[in-house]
Amino acid sequence: METKIKINNIQLFGFHGVDTKEKTTGQPFEIDIEVSPIYDTPISDKLAHTLDYTLLYDEVITIFSQRRYNLIEFLANKIATTIISKYKVNNCKVVIRKPNAPIKGDFDSVEVEVMSNV
Repeated sequence: METKIKINNIQLFGFHGVDTKEKTTGQPFEIDIEVSPIYDTPISDKLAHTLDYTLLYDEVITIFSQRRYNLIEFLANKIATTIISKYKVNNCKVVIRKPNAPIKGDFDSVEVEVMSNV
């Protein structure tokens, strides 16, 4: 049986992007995380026997806030590879959306998705 832990639509404000306005004014970002934990013991009702999703959330916040990134593809990859290296997971999917990306036109958001496997 495969278990997935997901955190949907983490909403953050940052200064990531290539455009000058993105770097100076900033914009909202939305991030989704999905991991498949590796269990050493059968699933139980104890937090110690699973991956605490608050650790995942905190990891995203830390990486997002560490520095300014030009490309959200790079940021998504950094989040995914860090989670893979620090936690017992088979894979990690990271989706980052920019609802206010600097595109002249009518759209909901720009989105990148990165999937990293062990």
